[in-house]
Amino acid sequence: MTKIRPFTACRAANVLCVLALFCFSARPQVPKPAPSSKASTGATIPVQPAPEMTASDVEAFLDGMVPMQLQREDIAGAVIIVVKDGKILFSKGYGFADIKSRTPVSPSATLFRPGSISKTFTWTAVMQLIEQGKINLDADVNGYLDFQVPHTFGRPVTLRNLMTHTPGFEEVIKDLSVDRPDQLPTLQAFVAAHEPNQIYAPGTVPAYSNYGADLAGYIVQRVSGMPFERYIQKNIFGPLGMRHAAFVQPLPDSLKPIMSNGYNLASEDAKPFELVPPAPAPDGSMSVAGEDMAAFMIAHLQNGKYGDTRILQQQTAETMHARQFGMDPAVNGMALGFYEESRNGLRIIGHGGDLSYFHSDMHLVLDKGLGFFVSYNSSGKGELDVRTALWHEFLDRYFPFSASHAEASEKQAADSVAGKYLSSRRAQTTILKELWPVLAEPSVSQNADGTIQVDSMKDFSGHPKRWRSIGGMKFREVGGQELLVFKSNSSGRLQMITEDPIEIFQRVAGTENKTVLTFALSFITMVFALTLLLWPVGALLRRHYKHPLTLDPIQRRLRLLVKLVCAIDLCALIAFAGILAYGFSNLSLFSDPLDPWLRILQLIFLIGILGSVAMAYSTYRLWRTSSRGLWTTIYSAGLVLASFLFIWFVAVSRILQVGLKY
Repeated sequence: MTKIRPFTACRAANVLCVLALFCFSARPQVPKPAPSSKASTGATIPVQPAPEMTASDVEAFLDGMVPMQLQREDIAGAVIIVVKDGKILFSKGYGFADIKSRTPVSPSATLFRPGSISKTFTWTAVMQLIEQGKINLDADVNGYLDFQVPHTFGRPVTLRNLMTHTPGFEEVIKDLSVDRPDQLPTLQAFVAAHEPNQIYAPGTVPAYSNYGADLAGYIVQRVSGMPFERYIQKNIFGPLGMRHAAFVQPLPDSLKPIMSNGYNLASEDAKPFELVPPAPAPDGSMSVAGEDMAAFMIAHLQNGKYGDTRILQQQTAETMHARQFGMDPAVNGMALGFYEESRNGLRIIGHGGDLSYFHSDMHLVLDKGLGFFVSYNSSGKGELDVRTALWHEFLDRYFPFSASHAEASEKQAADSVAGKYLSSRRAQTTILKELWPVLAEPSVSQNADGTIQVDSMKDFSGHPKRWRSIGGMKFREVGGQELLVFKSNSSGRLQMITEDPIEIFQRVAGTENKTVLTFALSFITMVFALTLLLWPVGALLRRHYKHPLTLDPIQRRLRLLVKLVCAIDLCALIAFAGILAYGFSNLSLFSDPLDPWLRILQLIFLIGILGSVAMAYSTYRLWRTSSRGLWTTIYSAGLVLASFLFIWFVAVSRILQVGLKY
């Protein structure tokens, strides 16, 4: 499956973001002077002749790049497969599958975990049943299920919606990972119990959905009348000769000895085999050897044909590979299950995949008969997006490209698009709603030269990319090929559309703005913490200077109430942040056993809300009977404001909601 990353996450940076949920600082905005106008983006650079793509040249090129990547990023091993014109052109393993035993990676006999690339097998199975007339691409999925997907927006969810990531489901992370095989739910139980709420009308907004692929896999199981993993084995793995591939978890005994270890860093200990719910998981539980992936890529590059076998009819495959949904014609869109990732003047479709420690990409250049698969068995340091860098270098070597025309640069006020945007792939109705501004809220700002930048979009050197206006609310990457498109939806909300078609970014309202949350949570934390800290300090100072506090019994009780509520509110925020921080480094925490603890936390928040109302009243009463000096007035006002901000935060974050689907 594709793990949650801002944009695209359970790595150290995300954990730090979560820890900062109740006390993080705002990112400064770049100054916004009036934009300047330039005549063009610059002269076209002549294209150098491309070397012939031979096995020896590809090997020399990759041998000069991949070992350096592994060393620099502290990655244990990788496998790379290149197919061309129906054959394997290049196949090689780099580094180690097991560092302790010094077992090298074998392209034919080492299993990797390709994560969400598994989905393309699920989608292929769906298309097989469609061409057999057993499934209708545009029919209500409820016709194939033994439970009902609500028509929240008055229209049904279809297989086409699932395959283009437009069913409208919000993001859910509960039961994303488990620790033991006996904790794995069945596919049927999982899809019935984990159905997300719909937050968009089907077919309108892309929002990547792991659940959608699991639902499609369950439909394959019900319609075919055989377990999902058996269907894949019989109709895809078997015909393609994929002997080293499996969706089942744990692996069969015959495959366990050749499974690569997963690592966070190569310099650290190996991690256990990752269990991905459900069993099996159509969205991401596959294990596969590199050369077995070659057969699958060749079959799709040849429109379903592999040797004397067909897994899809040509027309079915062509329909699957064709563009089906896009937010704007100028940028990449979705095919059926594959997403467009066109570059260097080539139409390319593909898919990526991430588990906690395995990270993979598959690219298909249909018109060139070219397929490229890469998988790393370690997360690495994260200083470089190694997969993307490798693929772009490969394309630039064998398909060098430069724009044939200079695009005019137009004067356009960057203020019209500046602001904070939230990913469409997010939770909107769950108790984790306010987590997403931390994880997936990029900021668009203007540079001094009139270009814009998006703080989350960085080049390979780690610097924010710059984007220059080319008119029509479109911005071209300076020195690059990518495009940003800004357009308003039917309700007038501005959207940022990127070259990644599985999500868009929507300009946020005040309650979803990370800066607003930053101020609110920082202010709450500061005021409540100072109140508790100064309580014993004040007592020590009064004792030292022999200046006792003269309060009547009611005032003493009100004063104690203020301190207790501050402690309760702070404990609730710290506990919530702690659960999130630990959970995003140990995803198996987010499961049913956590629910009782969440209920206790909700009770603490509820007590905190009631206490905050009482605290605001008590503070006012104490202020009325005090000397009403300047500092007393400022402190009292700050305490009342912090109380109401705490209540506001709990309300907008939906922490107290009854349902625990998240």
